This record gives sequence, C-alpha cells and structure tokens, in this order.
Amino acid sequence: MTNIILLTIDCFRYDRCGFNGHHRNTTPFLDKLARESIIFDNAFATGPYTTESAPGIFAGQHSFNGCYFNSRAWKAIPENSETIASYLNKHGYETLAVLSNPHMTESRNFDLGFDSFRNLQIDGKDPKAKTEDDSSGFSVADYAHEIKTRMRKYDSLLTPYTIPYVAHRLLQTRNEWPAHRAEYVLQEFADGLKDAVKPVFGWTHLMDLHAPIHPDVGDTPVYKNLLADADRVVGVDSDRYRQLYDHGLRYVDQQIWEFVSKLKSAGIWDETVLLITADHGEALFDRKEMYGHPRHHHYDELLHVPMLVRVPDVPSQRIQSPFSLAWIHELLAELISEPPGNFPSESGNNSFLADEPAEVPVISDTVDENGHTIAIRDDSWKYIRHNVSPPQDFWYPFGDNEQAYHYITDQGERNPADISNVSDLSATAESYLTAPESLPKLEGEFSREMEEQLEDLGYKM
Repeated sequence: MTNIILLTIDCFRYDRCGFNGHHRNTTPFLDKLARESIIFDNAFATGPYTTESAPGIFAGQHSFNGCYFNSRAWKAIPENSETIASYLNKHGYETLAVLSNPHMTESRNFDLGFDSFRNLQIDGKDPKAKTEDDSSGFSVADYAHEIKTRMRKYDSLLTPYTIPYVAHRLLQTRNEWPAHRAEYVLQEFADGLKDAVKPVFGWTHLMDLHAPIHPDVGDTPVYKNLLADADRVVGVDSDRYRQLYDHGLRYVDQQIWEFVSKLKSAGIWDETVLLITADHGEALFDRKEMYGHPRHHHYDELLHVPMLVRVPDVPSQRIQSPFSLAWIHELLAELISEPPGNFPSESGNNSFLADEPAEVPVISDTVDENGHTIAIRDDSWKYIRHNVSPPQDFWYPFGDNEQAYHYITDQGERNPADISNVSDLSATAESYLTAPESLPKLEGEFSREMEEQLEDLGYKM
C-alpha cells in the first residue's frame, strides 16, 4: 500500500503557477513535478474562505449541509462525520496531521480520524472555551487592527499610518509572525512521517501565501516588501503586492522541494502519493480594490485552484473535467482501489483518471449571518446566486444577485451572460439555498487569544 500525503496551501491561485502558464518563475519545482503528475485543470474549492472550503476537502461537506462554531461564518465538522482520515484509518493507514491554520482545530473536529493531530498555531491550547485569564484589554492585535482600519480611509500609497504599520510588521518578523512559515511546518511534518507506521496518511497545511505575507522572500529588501503589504491594506492596486505574492509562492515551492528531498532520503518517496492543492485562491485586485478572500466573493480567482497529484508509476496527464475538492475522498478511494466512504458529496463518477464529466454539478457556497451565496457549474456554464439580507448591494459591491458566465471562454468572468442559459443550474441552486438560522451549532467559543490570532491574519471577528 502506498503512503498518501495531502499538502494544502492557503490562498494558492491556479493562474500563478508556472505549470499553468504564469509568466513569472514562481514554481520551478512544481513545474518539474507536474511532468510526472496528474493535473486537474478545473478543480474548484467548495468555498472562497477557509471555513467554507476546509470541511469540503476533509469531509466532503459544504456550508449548506455542515455546522458552525461560535458564529455562522465559522464552519466546523459535525460530530461523527466520516473524514478522509477516518476513511483511510479504517483501510489500514496510520494517520497524522500537522496544520498551521488557526481555524483547523480539534474544537471544530478537524482531528476526526487522526491517530496524531497537531495544530502548530494552537500549540496545545484548547480554543473552545474562554477562561478567567482571557483579557478584555487592548492587545497588540487590537492595535494592528486599529492601524489597518485607519489606513483604509485613505486612497493613496502613503498614509499617516503607513510607518506605524510597517514598524509593527517589522517587529513581528523579529518576534512572532502571525503564521508559522513553511520551513518549520514541513520540518515538523517530515519528522512525524518518519516516525509513523507505514502506510501513512498525512495532511499538512501552509499559510505562507495568506496575508500578511512574510517580507523575507525573494530578492526585494524587507522594507520594500512591507511597503507592498501596506499597499494591500490601503486597497491600492499596485503590482508590487502581486510581486510579493509571487515571491511568497517561490518560497513555498522551494520548501516543498526540500520536503520531497527529505522523503527521498527517508526512502519513502517511491511509494508515496502526493496531492497538492489549495483551500481557495486569492483576489489580487482583479476587481477594483478587492483583495483577499471575501466570503461571498464567488469568482474564480478564489474558487479555481491548482491540483496536482503525483502517483508512483502512473503517467502524467491533464484532466479537463470539472472537479470539486469535496470529491477528493473519492479520488483517494480510487487510488487505493477501495469502495468510496460515506461522505455527503458524491460525483457519480466511476473514474476520475478517465477524465469523464461528473454526473452532478460542482457546488461552492457560503453561509453566514448575511445569508447564502451559491456558485454552481457544469462543464461550460457557471451560475452565482446571492440570497442575502440586508440587500446585496448594501454590503457587497460586485455583481447582481444572480449572474451567469460561460466560464470556459470567459475565464475572467467579465461578461455576464443571460440567465436563461443556466436555467437547470439555477433550479438546482434554488434547491440548495439554506437559511443561516437552520445550520446546527457545534458548541464552543473562541478564546481571546484565538480571536487575536485570527484578527492578525485579517479575519473579521
């Protein structure tokens, strides 16, 4: 039996990879690896936000049939759910996870099915309940949030708050950056894999492309990269932030190369499946001043993600049929020649490697206090439906409440088509629309420390 490694990267865009045609040399190692891998050219996240997408990857769940933790925006895995870890564990795999996103915690059931589970961002602390020691005072995270809020009131590159912001981030590079870097995460993961009984399933998640991107990447001086990040905060569209993103991706690529080198040195590379994908992409000022990954932003700069699967002794190919990350569990079942598990999302496919169109559409969705947004697509058309309150144009400045795109020819989604082209998709989307108050709640509450970590990464609490 082969080992299976799932490596997910936060905010990882399809079109910034060299093997997908990007003009900068961002992914030299992945480009080489792609030549011996299966590339899913039309892989789509189950949502544009980690809390909407990670349950899809791990448990085949969407927001409309999941649950939430603390508030409806923060999804969790329902108790007793089948996960890819529990499925592979039943089929003889030792399972381990070394993660670095503060949303992927035991409190939200991301440990289901793992023999060993570590979230390096939590470092052994339980974020489920507030404690008497939780401070309600003004914290460093509050300070950073206040600076960013004031910077956004300006539309110029330099503001009165730019220098304090840059100084704050520079101090963090010397003390503690908001997220662990790939070098550390992958070393901890490699150590765990080395000690695990084989065959092993391992999952790790990297945060290096999530803003704020660490400024010590590429050949650009740190202070210039910090100024590029200040551009992002102000919301000014400048190419130097996109360059910073690409430098961050080149750093991640280098760390993956070093990780694979460790697997080769340990003698397990030749019997290991490596699946690399993203939880979602990242808006890089593709539409006006929009950056990041807003929850209801269901355009493909966020939903279209890279997916590369290296399987020993299986020839490379590029799969064109649409693929939902909620179907990863089916792909893994196919690779180990076992029947699929009991997951809520099913494609109806007999084989993904045969590049057959799925029998069901690909669904991405978001549910929070504002309402439900759903994007649904077949092999040519995409339909987006915002079912929100208050009215959509009050809180979200892009697009009508329903939109259609022929996304194969209009890959930037710049030319809305007539809704009559997607009547079947529209009807299917209607059947999935969910009232936010109907979602079940997983009991628990964020600690103040956890809120500070999330705020420093840009999550609105």
